[in-house]
Amino acid sequence: MTEKYRPKFHITPEREWMNDLQRPLYINGEHHLYYLWNEDYSWGGNGTEWAHVTSTDLIHWNRKPVAIEKYQTPAGDPWTGSCVKDYDNTAGFGYGAIIALVTMPPETNSTHLWYSKDDGNSFTYHGIVQHNPTGQADFRDPKIIWHEPTGKWIMLLAEKYKVAFYTSSNLRDWTYTSSFVPSEDIGIIECPDIFEINVDGNPSSKKWVLAVGGNGFMFGLTTGTFYYVGDFDGKDFHSETSVQWLEYGADSYAGVTWDAPYCEGNYRYFASWMSNWEYATKVPWETHIGNTSIVRELRLVTSSSGLKLIQSPVWNLLPSLREIQFLEGATIYKNQENILKNIRETSYSIEAKIDVADLTSGKFGFALRDGNGEHTDLTYDKVTHELVFDRSSSGFTELGEIFNRQQKVKVEPKEGKVKLVILVDNSTVEIFVNDGEYVLSNIIFPQLSSDGLRLWTDDHVHLEYLRVRRAEEEYIL
Repeated sequence: MTEKYRPKFHITPEREWMNDLQRPLYINGEHHLYYLWNEDYSWGGNGTEWAHVTSTDLIHWNRKPVAIEKYQTPAGDPWTGSCVKDYDNTAGFGYGAIIALVTMPPETNSTHLWYSKDDGNSFTYHGIVQHNPTGQADFRDPKIIWHEPTGKWIMLLAEKYKVAFYTSSNLRDWTYTSSFVPSEDIGIIECPDIFEINVDGNPSSKKWVLAVGGNGFMFGLTTGTFYYVGDFDGKDFHSETSVQWLEYGADSYAGVTWDAPYCEGNYRYFASWMSNWEYATKVPWETHIGNTSIVRELRLVTSSSGLKLIQSPVWNLLPSLREIQFLEGATIYKNQENILKNIRETSYSIEAKIDVADLTSGKFGFALRDGNGEHTDLTYDKVTHELVFDRSSSGFTELGEIFNRQQKVKVEPKEGKVKLVILVDNSTVEIFVNDGEYVLSNIIFPQLSSDGLRLWTDDHVHLEYLRVRRAEEEYIL
């Protein structure tokens, strides 16, 4: 079978089903990423295990054998969790052992410890380390960090409507310390994360970020990652901001962040599962379902509305694509012939800086994966300052209201200009607006022959620059 929906520069399972990512680790120059994989999906089998890929540059990935297998112990199959490197042998499995704390089925949900003595390539089951006192299925997704000031391990756990904090000195025995309950109606939460990061790249100014998966229906969004900025003393998180959303698209969930020593606290990496539980099991597929987002660089910056996380594609992804068209200083007029008419691609990037200062009442937009009556539309309206993403005509769209709902963000031009980076990769679209001030991630299912690209305006717009590059290789082997 052909694989018309498999992206080139995104992590995908070799076959069958994938969903949540587990926080990656940087070990001896390699990034190790794990994700939940169900190799029995197509015949109705169930249960996930931890698939494993590694990379030295965060764009090319190598598949490894399954790291944590399902149904190899009485505890069943591993679900979402977190890995840490135990440099000081606090857990007793050896100096530098990799410890995974994982939600597993016993007691509805409970936390189990696995350990690795080969740098996270394979794990051995130890046993349960945290019993579920609630008896409910919302006691999950442990996220572990080392908190240097208190000399303790910290665990965050998603417990229905709250994030619970626990501490430990040995990764086995955990003591409850506090909870954080969002003041907004987010619904049942999942996949919490906490990290300290420099503000504006200044090591003398640091803040803590608490990021959580939740439902954005009260904000006109769907499921995604929300976050607060504040302080954390090893026991309690104190928010200094109202809730903010990392994503304005529909397909970025179970996000994870990690770093490496060379990040020096100035940024972290971020990746997520690009799908939505509203339709994840209904999408068209041939050999696989699911992919990650690209790896992004996450920074905390001072904005006009306060402290804000911004995202950008990992620095080396765009340069790895081959430039096929570049325009500079061109003006595009209404009813003009499409300047991108010769581009016929399914995996490509667009970088554009568009001057809208004298566009008094008009709109402009890109039609992505254009052809056969199919098109995925990104439109900017100068009057309302709205950027609108619409995939309702993108191909196979019989996936419900959320899939076909327009997504809108208010984008103020900067010095009269709107800056866009758009990544299209067969079945994925990721849009970075004004240097990552807003990000929209979505999946689409067009025909292979819907490979055109169109730029239009109903007035006129001036392109400071526009660059198109294409992917010419497979990035996961």
